[in-house]
Amino acid sequence: MFERVLELLNLGEVVDQAKSEAIVSLATLLYQADSKVKLSEQDLFAQFLIDLPWDNPYISKEVFHRQVIASSLSALKHGSVAEYLSSIVPALKSDPKVLVLLRDLAVADGNVSPEEADILSMVSRLMVE
Repeated sequence: MFERVLELLNLGEVVDQAKSEAIVSLATLLYQADSKVKLSEQDLFAQFLIDLPWDNPYISKEVFHRQVIASSLSALKHGSVAEYLSSIVPALKSDPKVLVLLRDLAVADGNVSPEEADILSMVSRLMVE
């Protein structure tokens, strides 16, 4: 799954820090939405984090990801996903490859849950606003 993510993002291109952080945030939210995280997904996500460009001298990718886990779980628990997404999606600069990446992530476990479908729909709407 995340191999496709890396292909889609073509990390040979410049990916700025805000976009890297947004991608980590969205991918984390999406894999948490259906409460199903397979071991293979975890391993691939770990490799994805290694390969994702990162230029923040104040926080490592791993620490950022741990913070994102807490904040995205909170958004899911409290029904504030739309607000959470509105602060993240602008950094994607309406990159359609990221939307494809998120769709691939949503179907990685063989099923798109209603929660995942809602997140994809919100991201799509926010990308065109």
